[in-house]
Amino acid sequence: MAGFDPSEYEGKVRSGFYKSGRKSRFAQLAANNLGITYQGPLNQKKLLFRDERLDLLDKYYEGRQYDHLEEWDAACCADDYVAIRKRKPRIIYNFAKVFCARVTSKLVGLLHYPTLSVSEDPDTTEFLKVLQNAAMLQPRLQRAIERLLASSSVFVRFQLVGGALKVEHYLSKYCYPQFDEAGELSQLEVRYVYEDPNDLDSNKNPKKKWFRMVLGTMRDVMFDNPEYAPGHMPAFEEVDSVDHGLGFVQGEWFRTSEEKHSPDGYSYIQDILDFIDELCYNLSQSSQAISYNQDPQTIINGMDQEEVETLIKSSSKAWNLGKDGKASLLESHMGGVKEASNFRDKMRVLIQDVARIVLLDPEKMTSSAQSGKAMEVLHGPMIELLNELRPMIQKGMKNLVTKMAITVLTVNEQGFEGPILIPDGYAPKSLDFVFDWPPTFPLTIEDLQKISAMVSTITSGNILSREWGTRYLSKFKEFGVEDPELELQRVASQPVVNPFGGF
Repeated sequence: MAGFDPSEYEGKVRSGFYKSGRKSRFAQLAANNLGITYQGPLNQKKLLFRDERLDLLDKYYEGRQYDHLEEWDAACCADDYVAIRKRKPRIIYNFAKVFCARVTSKLVGLLHYPTLSVSEDPDTTEFLKVLQNAAMLQPRLQRAIERLLASSSVFVRFQLVGGALKVEHYLSKYCYPQFDEAGELSQLEVRYVYEDPNDLDSNKNPKKKWFRMVLGTMRDVMFDNPEYAPGHMPAFEEVDSVDHGLGFVQGEWFRTSEEKHSPDGYSYIQDILDFIDELCYNLSQSSQAISYNQDPQTIINGMDQEEVETLIKSSSKAWNLGKDGKASLLESHMGGVKEASNFRDKMRVLIQDVARIVLLDPEKMTSSAQSGKAMEVLHGPMIELLNELRPMIQKGMKNLVTKMAITVLTVNEQGFEGPILIPDGYAPKSLDFVFDWPPTFPLTIEDLQKISAMVSTITSGNILSREWGTRYLSKFKEFGVEDPELELQRVASQPVVNPFGGF
């Protein structure tokens, strides 16, 4: 593999992996994970990442996919011509991160986070609520779900530290999970290289070191941090361990879908990588063309090279070009920029079709945001995407919260300090809780007015009873009715309003 270029390999893997048709030899090896050892960068990547594909997806999410290329402006000034697609774009349009953040906000954002409840056990429902608040699960899970959508899997770990619940996530490319016959996580190893700011080399640069941790169903093990040496896997030594004896791994492996021969799922950005490349280079070339027009090149006719070199450009002093000299500015008619803009608009439509989200035009949002139902129709593909994701997210959240609850109850029973003050004698009747997902687009005032008018018309026309109307409206959280029975009693006991008003 002499002269092997890792950037070329990366491009071949991506083009072979994500495009239809016959895969390249390199893409086939990466996709099948055959474990064939090469000399050079390929072997190095296999040491650093569980799957190179996951690292490529993370690069697009983080906007690092072009870091190995030469800077755009430096390439323009180079003596040797550098092809456009061999440069780092001047403008990086990070659609992958926008997509993941937007979908995640509709899944587990503050206004869309599901409510967990146990039927006929309000105490356990309140316990689960307090437990999630103590762990700050919603904001911490939101960051993890963003990475899940990009790389198709993520590990969310929890632990008790000083009586407090700590929740954090690890990127799947650094995780090596193992599962039992039932598909439950039986062990997970986390291994990656990091920079230690407290240990500098002779050039005052942070040393690179290994991190390794193995989480099991009965015991967690921490290892030492040997220095990183390219192409070499060190011999780790155990430095600490905890025998928790819980019978499960303190964390949950989230994935977007279940694949028979892979611990990962389906990445929701893997089909739009080519679109992202096209948008980034299109924007960069348009930016360069516009910059030429903003600072156009001067053209001088009728003068030789020596005469041109004596000219000094000044705003306060005109040039003396002589008898035959002429000066003008080299400006384009910007037709290419206009066509590039039209092409970008088409690309944005296509990328939204593939990603199944709609990026609304701010000038048109006012007219389309009058009704929650209208927004659901407008964002129909994204609604389908959310309904596709929720079962897998719900499964992971249920396992995670159940493990956290059992851990806290076990610690409390053993007499240790926990994150929640649990009353004496309390024991949950069941941890088989259900999820209540808020609507993706809440009802607007216009929606509530129409619903209220409809209920009023039906009850006043004696088609259905007023009791039915109260129960029906209580289903909508916007009205704030938590107990329909209590609300019916209040309606029955309230004084009759004077039908004649102020007369």
